[in-house]
Amino acid sequence: MNINVLKTNKYLLFLSFLTLFFIIFIFYLLTNINNNEQLISKLENSLIYTKNIFEEEKKYALSLAILLSKDKEIIDSFLKKDRKESFILVNKKISTLKKLQNSDIEVQIHNKELNTYLRSWDFSIKDIPLSSFRQGLVKVKESLEPLVSIELGKRLNIKAISPLIVNNKFVGSIEIIINFKGLTKKLHKNSLDMYVLLDNKYLNEKSELTNNQKINDFILINQDMINSNIFKDINLRNLEDYGYFTNENLAFSYFTFYSLDREKLGYVIISSKNNKKTQVNSSYKKQINNTNHRIIIE
Repeated sequence: MNINVLKTNKYLLFLSFLTLFFIIFIFYLLTNINNNEQLISKLENSLIYTKNIFEEEKKYALSLAILLSKDKEIIDSFLKKDRKESFILVNKKISTLKKLQNSDIEVQIHNKELNTYLRSWDFSIKDIPLSSFRQGLVKVKESLEPLVSIELGKRLNIKAISPLIVNNKFVGSIEIIINFKGLTKKLHKNSLDMYVLLDNKYLNEKSELTNNQKINDFILINQDMINSNIFKDINLRNLEDYGYFTNENLAFSYFTFYSLDREKLGYVIISSKNNKKTQVNSSYKKQINNTNHRIIIE
């Protein structure tokens, strides 16, 4: 065989291998880009979906608070200061709502001084001053308008408050309280796990959250116990207002929730399986002007 032909064949073979290598490499890059884009799209969708169901739950709580604030039986028993009758009436309505709408709610009624008049879950508790640490109650008394927010008291819940108005005068307020367990279950059915984390600096000795699981400098609100190792490589203090991150097995999206005075209380973090082991890490700072897509919860 001619030596030149042999050299040519070797050259062509090398060129073929090199071309194949570049094709495989480009395919690998394109696949990674595609996987990355798919994962980011999935995480952004989970952010918006979670934000939307939070808003739905808040609207539901607010509608119930307004409805009960206009309930004649409740108002009459309140004006008579018949706590026993109020307690029976409120729990009867809670029981009806649970049967009809599977609602897991609690109700608190306050007098015009913003002290506890009645709690649906404990008849013995009354006359506790609330105005010093319940911003929502003060705002409702001042504005005479209903209000809903994620508010921190002795617990952290969705709280909807509506004023009790009699003869154009503020006589008290009624509050619907919803915890995060229902939202957690709803997300889990969609293969998403949710972790509501409150900044540890807001914990005080009177709080009912003192025995909750601690994760880094945060308190887990919505679950009894989780494997905290899923956050072991994440500095929660460095998270932005909203964004996403990954580890080897899970992909996370998150957003911030604030107090009524715009204090940053903590984060809602949503996780899902990262089947393709795609790695992303973004502070997700881009401005979204459409209010339907703002990932900030009050």
